[in-house]
Amino acid sequence: MPEKKFRLEISGPSQGVSAVYENYRRYHRYSVSAKALITRHDANSPKRLSTQVTTISQGGLGFYADILFEKATPVSVELLISDRDMEILEGRIASICSEGNNYFVGIAFNRDIPYEQFVEIFG
Repeated sequence: MPEKKFRLEISGPSQGVSAVYENYRRYHRYSVSAKALITRHDANSPKRLSTQVTTISQGGLGFYADILFEKATPVSVELLISDRDMEILEGRIASICSEGNNYFVGIAFNRDIPYEQFVEIFG
């Protein structure tokens, strides 16, 4: 089910300054604790990183890394879920936020996970 968009307005003192932020996410993000192997497919040789996924939706996921990724880098994500076969998803780096010596990295999948499959994986 698509996530509802919201509108947050922040007004300044007397000048009437306002900033508007609208959330247009298609899918709700869920907190999750799942292991994954992320493989970068860029100009350099493919590099593999084992990580902990912290958020996921039908359209992407987020994780922390101690290495810098380049935005738009193509990646493969192998979700390691104990009682299932490995789920392999293709995508690209969509966002990178620096948090001290670490980075929060967002991946957008090349194709959305169908709802039924998403529920089956993360129930």
